[in-house]
Amino acid sequence: MHEFPVRVQFDEVDQYGIVHHARYWVYCERARVELMGLLGMSADSLDGDRLGLVVVEATVKYKTPSRFLDELVVEQGCRRIGASRTVLCYRVRRGSTVIADAEMVLAFVDGSGRPVRAPALLRDGLKRMGVPGE
Repeated sequence: MHEFPVRVQFDEVDQYGIVHHARYWVYCERARVELMGLLGMSADSLDGDRLGLVVVEATVKYKTPSRFLDELVVEQGCRRIGASRTVLCYRVRRGSTVIADAEMVLAFVDGSGRPVRAPALLRDGLKRMGVPGE
């Protein structure tokens, strides 16, 4: 499991002081970028080859709101990893309170946007992650 801390900022809340629903995807994306870096994938390359991840599908279930200055944690795991696709799972929580659960299906692509096989090192790292809340 990978954990990414987030502190809610003023520009992320609506007029009622509640975090705007779209911000949770930003939190998940930040967590994913950090995770991929930890697994050896930089923003532009892995082992000298251009490799990217594109979102194919995304779902979220909102449980309870979060507010300005809340200290949140994005827990991230991997439900499934295939040759060229992965399903990443997210749980956003404040302490033990679950704020939202999300899932993203991502495809690995080369520099021209064509699907490619994910490197074995990256697939192995994702396989060992587990799933938040399970």
